Amino acid sequence: MKKLRFLKLALITLVGASLLFSCKSTPDIEPVDPFELLDSDAALYLSVPVQANREFVSAAIQKVAKLSESDAEKISDRLDTAFVAIGTSGEIQLSASGTIPTAFVGLALNEKNGWKGSLISNQTCYTHQQTLYQLCLPSSTNAFLSHYIEPMVNRFNRLAYVDFNQQELLGEEKKTQPSGELLLSQELGERVYQFLHDNKTSDIMMYAPVPKAFVRAFLGTEVNTPVDSLYAVLSQYRGVKEQFNVRLIINLTDPRVAKATCALLKTALFGVPAKVVQSGQKQITITDLPVTQKRILSLIR
Repeated sequence: MKKLRFLKLALITLVGASLLFSCKSTPDIEPVDPFELLDSDAALYLSVPVQANREFVSAAIQKVAKLSESDAEKISDRLDTAFVAIGTSGEIQLSASGTIPTAFVGLALNEKNGWKGSLISNQTCYTHQQTLYQLCLPSSTNAFLSHYIEPMVNRFNRLAYVDFNQQELLGEEKKTQPSGELLLSQELGERVYQFLHDNKTSDIMMYAPVPKAFVRAFLGTEVNTPVDSLYAVLSQYRGVKEQFNVRLIINLTDPRVAKATCALLKTALFGVPAKVVQSGQKQITITDLPVTQKRILSLIR
């Protein structure tokens, strides 16, 4: 009889608890575009279709996060698209969409592997004790990394937990975050946003609003001509591993130096199977330029 009363009491307690917790309202998480989590003052932006460039992404993860090759491959296998922002000193932000199982977090991001968890803006983040990079996986579809991750966490929270009324005020264009901060898509403009964000190919897209720090990495030589911006499309080089075929568009600040710069680049790239043409008054296009994966990764420090 006592056992029956105990079971009845336990059942009542469990039912009551389930009703209590089911009545608690949890904030609706809006889908968060990983592109919008990056800072708007970077010197170089990359858009990487991960599954078509798994080897490159895995190598980048190993270099930045100091993970093993096996763990880096496990992460890259779970990512869809990665957006990267690189500063003039090589500091990196990475924001990706995908599906990373929670079991992996406990297995890979622990103190044995050099990671230590902490709470930043109500999100669990992991800091690598050697590199001091911070990693956050706040949802089943978002993962991002930075040396100083708090601004990215705050952007995620604002976009993920924005309520219905705020979303209505933002409208379809989503001109700003609820904080009033402009989104990256608005800062860069529609043309750049479409180039980076709406990439439907297997190519890696690059845009450099501050190109001086990166021209040498692509060309292997200094270009003293003032460059306004740089666009690049990286395709797999004829099936050769760890090498890309690059199409480079260089926008100059002064049309008067375009012809001379074009001639200079032809001389600098002599012997390289690349074509250099002046494609506009202030624009030079380089095609069929072979660049190694190692050189691209050298941009990241």
